[in-house]
Amino acid sequence: MSDSPYNDDDLVYADPEKRIIVGKVEFGKNGSAKPLQMPEVIRPPKEGDERRRGKPRKRFYPWGTYKTMRKLYKIDGGVVEADRQITLDLAMEKSAKEPFWN
Repeated sequence: MSDSPYNDDDLVYADPEKRIIVGKVEFGKNGSAKPLQMPEVIRPPKEGDERRRGKPRKRFYPWGTYKTMRKLYKIDGGVVEADRQITLDLAMEKSAKEPFWN
């Protein structure tokens, strides 16, 4: 297990580009999660592209459980799951005996 300050069921903000956890989710007075805005990044236009008019769109950090964010964005090595691949013959045999199996 990693020596992270977060538990698997903690709600956290994640930065998908840098692949880091930003912090724990903060909640407002009404009980809903406060959106945490990403810093504005100005990217130079690519060759041949015309500059977009208007203000850049506000972006917010995605949030979810620590375990889910690690798995989705491969943070801290991600979550390692057991390889569940079995042969078709074995799967057919199991499904004939048990309708629900892992």
